[in-house]
Amino acid sequence: MGMISILDIARTALSTQQYGIEVTGHNIANVNTPEYSRQSPVIVAEDPLKISGLLLGRGADVGSVVRATDQLVENRLMLEKSGMLSSQEMENYMRIFEGLFNENSDTSISALLSEFWNSWHDISNNPSGVPERIALYEQSSLLSEQLNILSQDLTQIETDLTGAVKTGIERINQLTGEIATLNRQVITVESDGNTANDLRDQRNARISELYGYLDVQTFEQDNGTITVATKRGGILVSGAESFDLSLGGTNGNRVLWENSSGTPVDITNYLTNGKLGGWLEMRDGIVAKYKLDLDAVAQEFIWSVNEQHSQGVGLEAFSTGTGTSAVSDTGEELGTQASGLNYYDKISDGTLNLWVYDSSGNVVGAKPNTIIIDADASGTTLTSLSGAINGIANITSSITDGQLTVNAAAGYTFAFSDDTSSVLAALGINTLFSGATAGGIGVNDKIDLNKNYIAAAQLHNNVGPAVAASTNAAQTGTITTDGPYTGTADATYYVEITTAGDETNTFFRWSTDQTNWTTVNLGDGGGATRTLSNGVTVTFNTGTYALNNAFTVAVTKPVGAYGTFADGDNTNALAIADLQYTDTAITRTTVDRIDGNTTETVTATIEGYYHATIGSIGVASSSILRAKEFNEIMVNKLSTVRDAISAVSLDEEMANLIKFQHAYAAAAKIINVVDEMYVSLLQTK
Repeated sequence: MGMISILDIARTALSTQQYGIEVTGHNIANVNTPEYSRQSPVIVAEDPLKISGLLLGRGADVGSVVRATDQLVENRLMLEKSGMLSSQEMENYMRIFEGLFNENSDTSISALLSEFWNSWHDISNNPSGVPERIALYEQSSLLSEQLNILSQDLTQIETDLTGAVKTGIERINQLTGEIATLNRQVITVESDGNTANDLRDQRNARISELYGYLDVQTFEQDNGTITVATKRGGILVSGAESFDLSLGGTNGNRVLWENSSGTPVDITNYLTNGKLGGWLEMRDGIVAKYKLDLDAVAQEFIWSVNEQHSQGVGLEAFSTGTGTSAVSDTGEELGTQASGLNYYDKISDGTLNLWVYDSSGNVVGAKPNTIIIDADASGTTLTSLSGAINGIANITSSITDGQLTVNAAAGYTFAFSDDTSSVLAALGINTLFSGATAGGIGVNDKIDLNKNYIAAAQLHNNVGPAVAASTNAAQTGTITTDGPYTGTADATYYVEITTAGDETNTFFRWSTDQTNWTTVNLGDGGGATRTLSNGVTVTFNTGTYALNNAFTVAVTKPVGAYGTFADGDNTNALAIADLQYTDTAITRTTVDRIDGNTTETVTATIEGYYHATIGSIGVASSSILRAKEFNEIMVNKLSTVRDAISAVSLDEEMANLIKFQHAYAAAAKIINVVDEMYVSLLQTK
């Protein structure tokens, strides 16, 4: 019995050391396998037996093979990798993004804006010059084209990022499917009490890669399976089941997770880490913000130039003109959003003058036709504006596809001036540009066909519009003015209501020095007109006038034939050139794809705002770079910690191999000794 026990001990010793050599060989074979965790055999002594009153050992056995791993370190490392990959992807796209706003090029927006303003200065120096007009047109076209290209490039980056998200989702779904399969295999292998070390390493590798795409949470269940969920609790893997993500939504660019009831849930704004988080933050955060900023610059630039351009006149008057902007409903008030105009909010109560000329260039009727614009509810619609224009002799208008067209009768032409309502610019009539965004800006087709319509001059209209005092009561009537003023010096007329009422029973007084007043009664019905002095007239339009309402009318001494324009007049060209230095209100958007966007209005020049935008791109890029560098440091440090715990050391494994080899040889020696003992015993007998 004794020698048999010794042989049994030797047998278990051989088996145990053989397992040790096999595990060591497995470690050496996987020294370069990513995410592999070093394995070690746990050798335990066999339970002893009581023989002849003594407890004698029965050798050793391999109780289990364990992975050298610290799950807390693994989880932290995966989390830091998730942040690092997010920053890396953002940095990659940021390099492309910054290249689009290259300010060192002659075709940069800043350079083209500067040349645009310079072209207006050139026209102001030679208002009738054809070369200067052609140069301005070409510069305007180049600027429009470059804004179009930049907008298209930004849109293309958005498209590319959506494509990256789509590819990422496909890989995520593949990974979650593989994790679910490995969960099932782990359950099968571990059902008999063993530990599925290699399967767990493979699963850990898939989970680590999954962290690289999005921020997830993992939970190990009692049966050894891993449950994977998004940060918002959407289950991606549960046991042997996986739940896919998909792209959907109105524009097909939202990340959707399907819950247990089969309902898609939009989780786009909750994905902040990993490649997916980086792509989404780049697309819906950075690119979206600067698209809005670029459009804000373009919008205010287009409006500022068009609004001033619409106040002027070119080298010739119009025989026909069509607006570049269309309304969506011709019956809606032009000053309301329901009209569908891009610049509806720029329209205000006011008037505009439409001058009609005969074939000799003389003003028909010697006065302009004043059109009143009411921007409030129940005010001027495109239909009513067209009707007002049709009431002017030798002028007709029509509406096609929401756009207003004005035509002069054969042998007549027309021009505009003193548009205090800004309705012309909003409708795109007598403007330089069309569109309202960086992607939609273009040069007005009218100017494309005839550069003479570039409005460098202004009509000689020496009677300014009536300006209502800010103290006037709300919902009061309005007055309009006319001329020509025949005085010998510039002057200001002051008009005050002395008896409240409508235009049929209102008394008012007027003065040029606010000392000597003339009182006038309006008793002859609606639209009453009264002459003040030197050819200046005031018309009281239908409405109610409150006591002490006040208006001012600025007039200038005659500088030319009333209602005419001169080739050498540079008044409007100078006004447009001065826009380069004029502060304007520009909407700035702070983009937050998680909590929602906020807007504020800043006051700056157009170029100043654009330069500030370029500067902020550099700041954003630096911030992304710093985040990436920090994440890389953390990943490197945690990788070192992880390797110290789990990585395979060839030196250590070689030492283990020698240890197990000598132990195996010693166990074999025990068998030899027992064999010799048997031989000696047999020979003795």
